[in-house]
Amino acid sequence: MDMHDEIYDREYQAGRAELHAGIDRAVLAVGRSLATTFDAIHDIQFAAPWKAAPDHKAFKPSGLA
Repeated sequence: MDMHDEIYDREYQAGRAELHAGIDRAVLAVGRSLATTFDAIHDIQFAAPWKAAPDHKAFKPSGLA
């Protein structure tokens, strides 16, 4: 094998490794962003004040024990 082919192959493999690492970082960042967004939507939907269960322990009508 020629020396130029070995150098090219080494640089090509290093470039591919960097490309794959960059893609992994981008996918991870998008995944984290989506997880944060869905957590916020979940909190808005299920922690709404009009959906909160009333606190029945605080209400004690007079005359009843």
